[in-house]
Amino acid sequence: MSVVVVGTANVDVVVPVDRLPGPGETAVGSGTVHFGGKGANQAVAAAALCADVDLVACVGDDAYGTAVVADLERAGVGTTHVRAVRGARTGTATVAVDPRGENLIVVDLGANALLDPDDAGAAVSRAAVTLVQLEVGDDVVDAAIRSSPGVVVLNPAPARALRADLLAHVDVVVPNRVELALLAGQEAGPRTPAQAAAMARALPGTFDVVVSMGADGAVVVERRANVAVHVVAPTVDAVDTTGAGDVLCGVLAASLAGGHPLADAVRCGVVAASVSTTTPGARAAPASGTALRARAASLTVRDLPGP
Repeated sequence: MSVVVVGTANVDVVVPVDRLPGPGETAVGSGTVHFGGKGANQAVAAAALCADVDLVACVGDDAYGTAVVADLERAGVGTTHVRAVRGARTGTATVAVDPRGENLIVVDLGANALLDPDDAGAAVSRAAVTLVQLEVGDDVVDAAIRSSPGVVVLNPAPARALRADLLAHVDVVVPNRVELALLAGQEAGPRTPAQAAAMARALPGTFDVVVSMGADGAVVVERRANVAVHVVAPTVDAVDTTGAGDVLCGVLAASLAGGHPLADAVRCGVVAASVSTTTPGARAAPASGTALRARAASLTVRDLPGP
């Protein structure tokens, strides 16, 4: 296997609203059903560039579960390690999206909560790149990271504290601003690329860091080489930012599996993530690798000052 993604597979109900609700508020809209889940989103994005991608996940033995598996297979994702759990319901997410494309997401894990460490450990044993996030249990994350013989990419989302001994087995961490702040023990995330680079450099350990900065692109900090750059995102008309970070992670993993340097892999991921925001829903497969890399080559990349 080239890329194995360990994570969640959901069905998303996306509801456009005039503005995102605050505490105690109700927002009303007319929703549409899409496929989602961080693991599945990332696997589909990776499969657009890499012919050998497998997802490790759990779904229910319901109609949603059958539809999720069929959709993954249409996208070219291997489903040998997607387990249908008898009597369980497939995970769902409700996504509210405002006119600017910003979103608010509530996830019901359903069968995703039943993913077993043995599922992950066995599946990643031949992976060139293992990609994992935090929508699954800590024991599953631990098994995936420690069992992988290849490059390990961790997307620490949703944000939560991580043990230092676990991070010692990770090669690349891909947080957004909020997740980076939590990893760094800071109350607020970075506002600028230079601040993101400084915060990433201060993290314990030697893993490289790719900070997803939304419309500001991404910051790449290769700590062992003491190099930091800002990859500037292309300008797009965003309608829904849901899943853009997942697209970046999936394309990044596929590019690393193809032997591309980290900074080049991030450039492809930034282009794909930006384009994904121009259509509704979390599942937006990028263009072919050739087209993606051609567009990525035109991105502005700025060196960031050292410590």
